[in-house]
Amino acid sequence: MSFAQRTLGTAFVAVVAVLGTTVLGVAQGHDRPGALWSVAEAESISVVRSMRVRVRECRGLGRPVTHDGRRRYRHFRCLAGTRAPWQTYDTIAVLFVLHPLGQYTGPRTRYTLTNVRFIGGPGIP
Repeated sequence: MSFAQRTLGTAFVAVVAVLGTTVLGVAQGHDRPGALWSVAEAESISVVRSMRVRVRECRGLGRPVTHDGRRRYRHFRCLAGTRAPWQTYDTIAVLFVLHPLGQYTGPRTRYTLTNVRFIGGPGIP
């Protein structure tokens, strides 16, 4: 075997090893319980875009992972309600997809919201 073939073979093995550990790390990261939330944890969100809300319902998206006897999910589709300061009942629906960014530690836990939509209320179609 020539020097070039040995060098190429060594480089190939190194690339395969790096890719293998990266893929393995990503796969393990997605199923870690700390990266997943329960429905009750998702429903604890109390602020959406600086507006106080009351979450009515969250549904887990995708396949659940059972940990500590609880079903946990990576993403949630949620419905919340809110109101203008002068109103006595919720007149605005807030729909969003919740993406936890780490282990749940309370209502102020880090998360990101996508597909946020406000429906109803004054000035909101």
